[in-house]
Amino acid sequence: MEVQGFADGRFGPVRQCFAEILAAQPGTGAAFAAWCDDRLVVDLWGGYADLGRRRPWGADSLVQPYSVSKPFAAVCALRLVQAGRLDLDAPVQQYWPGFRAPATVRHVLSHQAGVVMLDRPVPTEAFYDWDWLCSLLAAQAPAWEPGTAHGESALFYGHLVGELVRRVDGRSVGRFLAEEICGPAGLDFAFGLSPSQQARAVDLTGLDDAFRAGSAAGRPALYQLSIAPGGPRRSPPSTATEPRRRWPASTAP
Repeated sequence: MEVQGFADGRFGPVRQCFAEILAAQPGTGAAFAAWCDDRLVVDLWGGYADLGRRRPWGADSLVQPYSVSKPFAAVCALRLVQAGRLDLDAPVQQYWPGFRAPATVRHVLSHQAGVVMLDRPVPTEAFYDWDWLCSLLAAQAPAWEPGTAHGESALFYGHLVGELVRRVDGRSVGRFLAEEICGPAGLDFAFGLSPSQQARAVDLTGLDDAFRAGSAAGRPALYQLSIAPGGPRRSPPSTATEPRRRWPASTAP
């Protein structure tokens, strides 16, 4: 399919490179944008948005961005810090009684809390049940003493930060983000999609067993556990493997 969008004259090679990538990759399409000196200088998209290759990728297509969602969750917590309602150096237990890891709010936000995995396998359904998964995280012993090391909480950062937001503010992190951050700023970004937003969502492809095995090859055991709760055979849900409306509708970051 033809590449849509524009690239500033200075970035002509970017359009060509994007076209080559788009032509070579299987599955759904792609999009790329870049800002320079406070200006949008590249905004490109192309390919198909669905697995059946019937729906073209559009300018308003929505994509699950994986870890790009983490800063959005963090901004929600930092807005509460700015308002004096959340203390970065307070223990998490001050806001979340029963949270086992002796971590501070700062530790959670900066990936130092050590809550990066679950000791036992959990069913996929746990990812759609906010309270259930948060209770599992609260009971989880940290993989290291909080504050002594860094390690990305790849699958659970949104729940850890989002639950702090919910306990302090009363709103879910998805609702807080919509009402306090993205709505006022005019950002087309959300945790949990409405039916109309789901109609614009892109199917993800390529996240098969071979991709996961290649990503985990040569990595320490803790890495493998942190991206597959309870062990490598247990994987998080994705829009490529789960019912189309179930995962996108989830409010989990």
